[in-house]
Amino acid sequence: MTEITDFLLTSLLNHGALILGGTLFLAALGLPLPATMLVVATGAFSRQGVMSVQAAASVAVVAAVAGDSCSYLLGRLLGERLTSRWKGSKAWRSADQQFQRWGIWSVFLSRFLFTPIALPVNLMAGSTLFPWHRFLVAVVLGEVAWVFLYGGLGLLFADSWEVLSQLATDLSGLLVGVLLLGVGVYALVRRR
Repeated sequence: MTEITDFLLTSLLNHGALILGGTLFLAALGLPLPATMLVVATGAFSRQGVMSVQAAASVAVVAAVAGDSCSYLLGRLLGERLTSRWKGSKAWRSADQQFQRWGIWSVFLSRFLFTPIALPVNLMAGSTLFPWHRFLVAVVLGEVAWVFLYGGLGLLFADSWEVLSQLATDLSGLLVGVLLLGVGVYALVRRR
């Protein structure tokens, strides 16, 4: 991933908002790109005067929301194909009901805290016909939190943004692991 990262950082310095927006859009569609690292780097570069903070934040939020919206739409369009195998099962109905109940929090938290599960959450929201307006509110609020949290950290700690970026990536992976472990334990206890 270092070649891609180096390329994106160099491109970000040379082309600014265009690279930032394009990368965040593609990352929201599921391409394995270092989106959080790019947001942290953008904050650091903004402090150094390479980019405008307001323009970078606006582009980042709009691009991420657009990518999330496209993956929601993909789930909506392919919903029947994605869910046809499980749709009639009791487990699927239960998952659908839980998503209808807690989906807005799932969407919101997966934007900045549990980022590795953002794409599956978007596809689930679309395929379960989760209301678009509720999805959009949660996405916008979550992406704003993500950009201001990580971009702000890059802005504040511009001298050590590389270390901070790696720490953010590691923490996100750890949180997803803990979440999955918790869900597994809950399911096991409930089954017994």
